[in-house]
Amino acid sequence: MKKSLLAVAACAAFFVSCKTTEVSGSGLKSEKATVAVAKTTLVDYQGAVLGAEIPNWVVQVAQGQYSQTALKKEMPNLDKKKVFVAIGRGDNLDFVKQWTDLVDIEVEVGDAMQRIVGKRVEASMKGSSTASGDNYDSTEMEKNIAMYKKAVSAVELNGLEKVAGYWVLVQRDYANESRRFYEYYSVWGIDEKKYEKQLAAAMSNVKDNTSEGQILKAAIIKDLTGITVASNSDAVEEEALASFE
Repeated sequence: MKKSLLAVAACAAFFVSCKTTEVSGSGLKSEKATVAVAKTTLVDYQGAVLGAEIPNWVVQVAQGQYSQTALKKEMPNLDKKKVFVAIGRGDNLDFVKQWTDLVDIEVEVGDAMQRIVGKRVEASMKGSSTASGDNYDSTEMEKNIAMYKKAVSAVELNGLEKVAGYWVLVQRDYANESRRFYEYYSVWGIDEKKYEKQLAAAMSNVKDNTSEGQILKAAIIKDLTGITVASNSDAVEEEALASFE
């Protein structure tokens, strides 16, 4: 799965061109550290040849605003919808569009859900072992991950429909190289009540009734209720998954 950003004069807030940044030290060293940051530029975008403006929903997605709350301000038809944003990144525009529009989006979202489950179970068990001072049982952790992944696989996402799609061509300049790539954003929606019902039914198959198990189950349900991103880019997905740590 994968995803990203962009920049243009008409949308200055959209992207920020960053120069080498000086970082103040503690005063204990004579030299200041520097952090090199890539400069990102928007090269081309859908409708540019006709003088069209970039839609506001694209700006929201490029800034990492994937939720229904953020997007429905620009896309009223998302009201009462559970929203998923798919982002493709690559050197070939046709490929990234096909990934987001033609592949089985239910499978891609399902994969993202399973990764979130794995991350949450691991974080929960390691956190508990740290708090108690005991070593966590890796075998037990894998067993729990498998149990929750099996439960999540029952979520079918019936009724998921595409709402909009948009492409951009981005150039990212680093200290020693430059790279151009396409990013294609698509927004999908499903009735939020239907999604929550499917999720609740799937999680009811998890029979861990211990207090720790109930807390973990509640955390996973919260994570999966909030999931918004599916991407063919590991970098994009890692950014999204970071919010579940």
